[in-house]
Amino acid sequence: MRIKKILFAAAGLFAALALTACGMKKQSVYEQACESLERGDYQEAVKDFQESVIREVKVPYCQRGIGIAQLKMEQYDQAIGFFEEALAGEDGKKFQKDVLSYKAMAEYESGRMQDALDSCEKIKEFGADAECYYMIGKIGLQLDQYDAAKSNFDKAVEKEASYAMFLDIYQAYGERDMDADGKAYLSRALELSPGSGQDYYQRGRIYYFMGDYPNAQTELLKAAEKGQGDARLFLGKVYLEQQDSASARAMYQEYAQEEGNAARAYNGLALCDMAEGNYDGALQNISMGLADAKQEDMQELLYNEAVVYEYKRDFATAKSKITEYLVRYPEDENAQREASFLQNR
Repeated sequence: MRIKKILFAAAGLFAALALTACGMKKQSVYEQACESLERGDYQEAVKDFQESVIREVKVPYCQRGIGIAQLKMEQYDQAIGFFEEALAGEDGKKFQKDVLSYKAMAEYESGRMQDALDSCEKIKEFGADAECYYMIGKIGLQLDQYDAAKSNFDKAVEKEASYAMFLDIYQAYGERDMDADGKAYLSRALELSPGSGQDYYQRGRIYYFMGDYPNAQTELLKAAEKGQGDARLFLGKVYLEQQDSASARAMYQEYAQEEGNAARAYNGLALCDMAEGNYDGALQNISMGLADAKQEDMQELLYNEAVVYEYKRDFATAKSKITEYLVRYPEDENAQREASFLQNR
């Protein structure tokens, strides 16, 4: 899902508190909550935002922050409730549009498509941007309104003809098993002229999704040369698709050394172990990854853990792991199919 980067330093969105001794003390709790949210410590963020609400400091902004944390933790109904409270407490246009965008995301993820569409229509009152049209397009796909979805995706591209937007549209179609429709947008993305490391990284991803691994490798190597750190992480996936686990392992090790995200590196190393049939090694890497994982890195590690136990033919443990996984991520269709398979083992 296309989740916007959270920026708390934006001028006008978070006004400074009065510089009194008491005000500075109150401000520190709020700032601490914002920092926790930005680094992915969502439970801590919720606790600190709630403390700030008790102190009556920037209450609508705290409710927005709690809502975002709940959204990230996939607690969608709770998130929607906090977004509604935030909207009731602050009528600034910029704030309203921002919160409505998050509210639409939460409604979409919870399956409340009509509510999500209503939120998007309210966003239009403040001026629809590419993100809004993209979300309406995604909702259209879920409602089987394919012509309307394409029309809104095209409007999104008119406002933001970027690699990221084309990729997001492709993935939206992929969620509906409409890869051919999505790949038409990938082809359009390749007409863009690359310049930055990020551009080459996105082009590498596009070629990967199109199944063109040699071109994906070429573009991602260019991205890495230009300093795009995640290119090495994705290069690992490309090498694994080409059954070159040694090169993939080298990429994940370089990523860990240069980018410092051990959880993602350990997950990649576990994939290399799985490709080589070293399932005990995979479990060891997954365990080390989980010890360092933030919320957004946890899901793939936990899913792969269940799969490794299946490969080891330890079906009882695999079944237990996938059941625990679905408690945390109940909407994951791949995990649902895995659970169904394991029920008969």
